[in-house]
Amino acid sequence: MTNTLFAIILLGCLGLAMGLILARKAPFQWLGRLFKLITFPIRYCLRLIGIIPKAGRRQMGDLGPSALAVTERAFREDTDLEKALGPQADYEHERSFISQYGFLFRWVNIRVGFMRVPEELSDEVAEAYNRQGQAFMTHKVDITANPSSLYEDAEAAVIVDMFKEADSGVFFLINEMRKMMNANVRKLTVWFSAILSATLVINIMYNDGHSLDIYGALQGVEALPISQHAFNSVIFALASTLLAALIMWILFFVEYSPYQRSNARELSNFLTRYLARLNDHYRTAAGKAKSVTVGQERDVHVIARNAQLWHTNIIWIGMRVFFIESFVRNGIYQIRRNSSYYLLLVPLAFLCMVFGASGLLSSFTDFDLTTRLVDLGWVFALLFILLIVIYGLFLKNSMSCMEEIDQGEWISYHSMQLNAVLGEVVGKYAEDVGYWKNRVGGGM
Repeated sequence: MTNTLFAIILLGCLGLAMGLILARKAPFQWLGRLFKLITFPIRYCLRLIGIIPKAGRRQMGDLGPSALAVTERAFREDTDLEKALGPQADYEHERSFISQYGFLFRWVNIRVGFMRVPEELSDEVAEAYNRQGQAFMTHKVDITANPSSLYEDAEAAVIVDMFKEADSGVFFLINEMRKMMNANVRKLTVWFSAILSATLVINIMYNDGHSLDIYGALQGVEALPISQHAFNSVIFALASTLLAALIMWILFFVEYSPYQRSNARELSNFLTRYLARLNDHYRTAAGKAKSVTVGQERDVHVIARNAQLWHTNIIWIGMRVFFIESFVRNGIYQIRRNSSYYLLLVPLAFLCMVFGASGLLSSFTDFDLTTRLVDLGWVFALLFILLIVIYGLFLKNSMSCMEEIDQGEWISYHSMQLNAVLGEVVGKYAEDVGYWKNRVGGGM
């Protein structure tokens, strides 16, 4: 009866932990609202005496009570990056070209048509690029930041703010991929932790040497060198741990790993196509810039205007590629960082649940978890340790999918050789100026 009660309490706690971790946002939003309600009198008094600035008046250095700010920030629904990206309704076009699949874990397929970047650099597109480039090169550098935000979130928001008009689609996709890949890692740690915990609970409940009577089925066989109770206990422990390892193997290699690799590969392929199109525009702009002085145009103002137009296009496209790669680096860092938190904190949460439920049960009954584990014997301990090792190896390799995102697959900023291209353009203009100077002034 005690074992059954322990199992009910523990499985209930584990189910609650799984629900909270998998739901992720909703519970913390509720906690955030409750936290804000409870701390409202404190925050109001601090605002009155000027320790916390009023809304809309936060200045650089007005940190306020940092613990309060960080905690309140952690419970907010929107990050700085998501606020910079804008409402989800702005990305209906992008969402219409994304197909999501999967049951336990999710993967996406990015269909052709996602990109809003025109195929060719027409005069109308060049004018739009010129306007965007002029706005970028006269953009004021904002040196303020929300002190309760994570740095990478604030940095990503600044990049989006500067390039949203031109590249919002790629920023949206990278951010969505980041959230999906982190969610897959979180689910993997939840399921693996639940399997490990369930294996322990089942052995505590039923591994008593009688639930699975294999010894009795071998009566016609020569007597074994161990007792019936010990033999049945070993077989039960072996069967339960092997089943747990098999389920983890199936989850990892059949569901998780292919889906995560597909997500990383889809992101890499999209970046390759996107940056290749920008590179086409970049090469077109460079060719147009070199040919400004060629042709029948004699109006010096038109020639100067065209030179400025294509020069701005070259710099603007180069800066877009540079900051897109910076945003990709930011996203990959967040995927790895957040995943490392899940790999550590989720198993720790389940471990706390096990000991918490055990302590709760011990307070009302004579149940003793330590004694029960000793009764299971050294064979179960060894098998369970091996299961933990397998569990750790799976989690250690959970981010190997990031190898699919290879910078060498796409046109990078460094491969555009912006300095060399601008040098060729300026050199061409200098050659033309030198030619006309010598021709006009040579005979005087």
